Amino acid sequence: MSRLGPVYTLAVGAVLTVALGVASAQASPAVEQATAVPIDTTSTAPPVEEEAPTPEETPAPGETAPPEEAAPADTTPKKVDYAGVVQGNGGLVAISIRNGKAVAYFCDGHIEAWLKGKAENNTVTLEGKNALITASLGGGKAQGRVEFKGKSWRFSAAVVKKPSGLYRATAQVRGARIVGGWIKLPSGQSVGRLTIGESGAGEAAAAFDGGVVTWYGIPLTPTEPDAFIDTINP
Repeated sequence: MSRLGPVYTLAVGAVLTVALGVASAQASPAVEQATAVPIDTTSTAPPVEEEAPTPEETPAPGETAPPEEAAPADTTPKKVDYAGVVQGNGGLVAISIRNGKAVAYFCDGHIEAWLKGKAENNTVTLEGKNALITASLGGGKAQGRVEFKGKSWRFSAAVVKKPSGLYRATAQVRGARIVGGWIKLPSGQSVGRLTIGESGAGEAAAAFDGGVVTWYGIPLTPTEPDAFIDTINP
C-alpha cells in the first residue's frame, strides 16, 4: 500500500465535509428575525352600546301636523222674534229669543200658555204650566209642535218685525194680579187674553194696535219681550 493513502483519504473527507455544508446552507431557508410587537396592557374591550330610546314620531321636513277640528259654531240667532198660526187649532204662537234665552206665548182667545226656556244649536225647548213647545230654527222660521193639556198641534212661525210679534202687560189691582198677552201678525191678525189672579179666569182681549190698553177702566201698557224675558215666571 502506498504511503499517500491516509493523506488522500483525509483530503477527500475534508472536501466532502465542505461540500455538504454548502449544500445544507443552500437547502435551508434563511430565518428572518421577528420584530417584537409591544402589547398594550391598558386597552380594554370596547364598551357595549346601549339602545337609544325610540324618538317620538315627528312630521317630516316640510310637513305640518293636521290641525285639530274645531267645534262647529252655534248659529242660533241672538235676537229674533217669530209668530205664526197653530195648525188645527186656529190660535197663534209667538217665540222670542234673546242671547240664548227664549220666551213664548200660545193663545187662541180661550186658552193660553206662557212658556220659557233656552235656544241653542238652532232649536228651542220651552216649558210652561201644562204646556211644552219644541221647535227647530232655520230658513227664517221656527217650526215645531206645541203641547197643551194633553193635546198637540204643529206650527210654523216666520220671523216678524215690530209692530208684529209678542206683547205682555201686567198690573196689580186690589191685591189681584192682572196679566195680558197679545200676538200680532204682519197680516194684521191678532189674538190675546186677559186673566186675573192665579185662577186664570179672564176673557179674550181686544186686538192690540199699540199703545195703552184699557180693561174695565184699568190701564195696561203692553211691552216687548226685552222688558220681561228675564223676569217672566210661567
